[in-house]
Amino acid sequence: IGQAFPYTPIANPRYFVSEWTFGIQEDEMQKVVDEARSKGARVVILLSHNGMDVDLKLASRVTGIDAILGGHTHDAVPQPTVVGNRNGKTLVTNAGSNGKFVAVLDLDVRSNRIADFRYRLVPVFSNLLPPDPGMVAHVARVREPFAAKLDEKLATTEALLYRRGNFNGT
Repeated sequence: IGQAFPYTPIANPRYFVSEWTFGIQEDEMQKVVDEARSKGARVVILLSHNGMDVDLKLASRVTGIDAILGGHTHDAVPQPTVVGNRNGKTLVTNAGSNGKFVAVLDLDVRSNRIADFRYRLVPVFSNLLPPDPGMVAHVARVREPFAAKLDEKLATTEALLYRRGNFNGT
């Protein structure tokens, strides 16, 4: 099951997503989870772009989700948080951002439920991997018409800038 960033229409021009609706629609999510279970799903995983805080709340309110693999807030969570809800529990985790980690979640499923799990973040040392020549050429081709604009210096700061959130920062 997938869950898009609920604030997409606020964070982007509305015409990008004029035909779509967004939000934390937990009643709809519960229906989708229940439908998946009724069709025989032994395990239900939610791939989310809500952010860790919203995923934790969603896990406490929607039952039947075994794990939420989330994003948006760029948290590299070393171990899943186990969230209880009225019918069980849900594992919630995020794997960081920008390909710095690959999250590996192994589930031991017995009798249609998760009996155990193993989780780890595997660091990706991209600076040690040689770039793929074909991809480098492709990116250069796609970027070329916009290179002058993208390379234009807009301003210079005299102080170090910090990112303080997902709606503001550098």
